[in-house]
Amino acid sequence: MPRSFALIICACSIALAATACTRVPELEDRLTADLKSIPYPTLVPLDQAVEPLPLPGTQSAELEQQLAARSARLKKRAKALSSVSE
Repeated sequence: MPRSFALIICACSIALAATACTRVPELEDRLTADLKSIPYPTLVPLDQAVEPLPLPGTQSAELEQQLAARSARLKKRAKALSSVSE
C-alpha cells in the first residue's frame, strides 16, 4: 500500500472520529425539559417485541395458492374477452 494512501486513510479516520464526538446542537436543543427528564424505555428482547415470521414452507404454500387463484381468474377473463371479440 502506498504511503500517501495510508496517510489519506489515517486522515479520514481521524476526521471521522472527531466528528463522531461533536455535539449536535440542532438536535439536542430541540428537546424540551420534560422530554429530557423522561427515563429511557425498558429494553425488551427482539424476539418478544415482534411476532415471529411464518415458516417458509407455509408462506410459499400460501403464495402458491394465491398465484394459482390469480392465474385461474386471468384465464377465465381472457376466455371471456376472446369470446366477446369473435
